[in-house]
Formats: sequence, C-alpha cells, structure tokens
Amino acid sequence: MRKTRARAAAFVAAVLGAGHPGAMASDDAALSLVPQAADSSAGSGPRALRVFGELAVGRLGQRYGLPSEDSRRASLDLTWDARFAPQWRAVLSNRLDDIHPTGPGGRSTLNSVREAFVGWQSGDARQGVDLGRVNVRFGPAYGFNPTDYFREGSSRAVTTADPLALRENRLGTVMLRAQRLWDGGAVSVAVAPKLKDEPSRESFSLDLGATNHADRALVSVSLQPGGTVSAQAFAYHDRGTGWQLGANGTALWGDATVAFFEWSGGKDTELFSATFDASPKVSTRHRAAAGLTYTTPSRLSITGELQYNGFALDRQQWRQAVDQVGIEAMGAYLYEVQRRQDIASRKAVMVYASQKDAFVKNLDVTALVRYNTGDRSRFVWAEARYHFRKVDVALQWQANQGRASSEYGGLVDRSLVQVLAAFYF
Repeated sequence: MRKTRARAAAFVAAVLGAGHPGAMASDDAALSLVPQAADSSAGSGPRALRVFGELAVGRLGQRYGLPSEDSRRASLDLTWDARFAPQWRAVLSNRLDDIHPTGPGGRSTLNSVREAFVGWQSGDARQGVDLGRVNVRFGPAYGFNPTDYFREGSSRAVTTADPLALRENRLGTVMLRAQRLWDGGAVSVAVAPKLKDEPSRESFSLDLGATNHADRALVSVSLQPGGTVSAQAFAYHDRGTGWQLGANGTALWGDATVAFFEWSGGKDTELFSATFDASPKVSTRHRAAAGLTYTTPSRLSITGELQYNGFALDRQQWRQAVDQVGIEAMGAYLYEVQRRQDIASRKAVMVYASQKDAFVKNLDVTALVRYNTGDRSRFVWAEARYHFRKVDVALQWQANQGRASSEYGGLVDRSLVQVLAAFYF
C-alpha cells in the first residue's frame, strides 16, 4: 500500500508554492494572459541573481484506514542569468528540495539543475544559439500542453499542483538550439541527443536519463499575422517512437477574452502499455486542448479548458484495466502519466481561476479543478496567498474526490492542508 501511495500521488502530497498567472487589469492587455509563471522577484527590477526559499508544513489525510501524516518541505531556489560579453549570456537555474514524507525507494532530498546553458545573440537580436540544458516550453493551454514536446521526465521533484508553476520548476533538456527572428515570425530548431538510458533518483544527480533518454529534434515556426492572433507549427521526431506534427494558437475575442488551442498528432507510446508491457505499444493518435480565459476589470481571471488524450484510457478501458490489475496497481499508470506530464483519461476538463487583490490589497486567491469526464472524479486545489515586501504567506488545500475505482477517488492520499512561507532575497 505504501508503494502504491508513493507512485500514485500525481498531485497529492505536493508541497505547493510557486508563481501564478497574472490577471491583467486592462482589456487591451488580454492577449498577455497566456500562461506565464510569475517572476518571484517581481517588482525588484532585473537582477542577475535571484534567490528565494520556501518552508511548508501540512497534514496529509489518507484512505484505506491509513492514519493521517504530517508533511513538510524546505526548498532553496536560485536563478543566475548574466551577460559576460555584449552578445553572450550564461544561465544557471537550480532548485534544492527536501520533502517529507517519501515512499519506499524515494529520496527526501532532490536537487534539480533546471537550466545550465550559454547563449549567443547577433547584434541585431535576430539570430541566436543556445547550448546546454534549456527549459523549452511551448503551448498556451493552462493544464495540458500537447505541443510541449520536451515535458516528458522533466519533473524531478513534484512540489506543486499548479500546472503553470510545474512548467517553471521542471528540468530542462540538454540541447543545441538555433533561432531566427523576423518581423512577425520566428523559426527555431532544437536537437537533443540521447545521453542516458534511465532516470536517476540520486539526490544530486543531473538526471540526464530523465530528459535525454532518446535522440530527439524539434522544429517550430511562430507567426503573428496580426496584433490579436498568434500561431505556432511544429515538427517533432523521437527516434524511439517516430514523428509528431503539432500546432497551437491564441486569439483575442472581444475586449477581455482570449481563446487558445493546441493540437498534436502522430506516433507515441500508449500510456497503459508503457506502464505494464516490456515492449510498449506505439500507436498513431492525437492530443488536443482548447479553452477560453476571461478577465474582468476587477482582475478576476477565469479559464475553462477542454482536454483530449488519444494515448490515455477511455471510460471503458479504465474499467477493464481496474478489473484486470486492480485499483492499487493502477497507481503505476498514474505515476507514468505524471512522469510524462500527460492526462490519465481520454477526456478531461479543467477550470482555473485567480483573483488578484481579493478582499484586501496584496491578497491573491487561486483555485483549480481537474475533472475526469469518464469516471466523474476530480482533483480540487485552492490557495490564499498574501504578499509582504520580501515574504509570501499562503494557506493551501487540496483534495482527491470520487468513487473508489476512479482516477482520483482511488488514490491513497485523500486531502492535504498546509501553510507555506516564501522568502525572497
């Protein structure tokens, strides 16, 4: 049971605390509402070195007659971004997490070298080359990003249930990336070689097997035909599975609504087969996400998102899988989904809401609901965060709800309540 708990907790026992998307006060800036993690040094101006620490304590409720447990986390986050010549820059981003409780075989202390690369930019800023570990993130959707092709294996330590912060905190991929910009568009080519076969759970490993487990390449083309519309197209190749093509885009509807979509289609591994089969099955399927973000003048931002994953189990397949292997063993399937930053069900819905200066100035309230349309189970998370000058204090709650045989209702972890303090230096 303890092993299942450790593998199944895709979002549970996550000790939360990172940036959230900023709702825009003006309607003219609505296009800027595509997901962005907040800069932890916001308001302090550009700095080469940014450091912050987090402390969190909480109480974890469990199912199946298991007792509640205390949870705690300490984190130290460092980002250094500096120019050592007019056209050259170096970036180092590192995070150290100590998380309790941990499951059998897990490490309580994990260090994540998120980025470590050097970059060159031409004098006219239209050409650039980066070499090293780079966190390449694509896709305007909030909770599921089919065109974010380098997401697999990148979450070394899951310290948040917030999908926007998760994209910021993950490991980058070691690659050579070249970019070319022109008026209204850009093209980028990234080549990521295979460096290791398997991921590592050693505390201070670079974990190259997690991010560079296969030879991969990605070509992306970005276009902005107008001030209210942007689009990207992708061609991605993984030597182990094959080709995928993808596209995404955003458009301003009215004064304060942004519509977005993502689509990716091609060859990839079926999630259930990747979990239980020695030779995983590769199929040609599709992934997609689409939604709307509406922002009010009072800085309330609400996002609704529809999600589809052709490589995941549908309602009937989930029931058959539970009958075949049991709900406890399905924890391994959910762990594989988390590792790939995928969704576990064929169809899902997500709602994300954020209110800046809620009730009083400097108090932000954020809430998230993930809903499995097949088994009607859901994951719920909410946070109230108050910003002092150099410290954030937050109260967070999350819960897995649903029937015992469902995706969220079958998890051992039922709920988590915790308080968190973030210190900015």
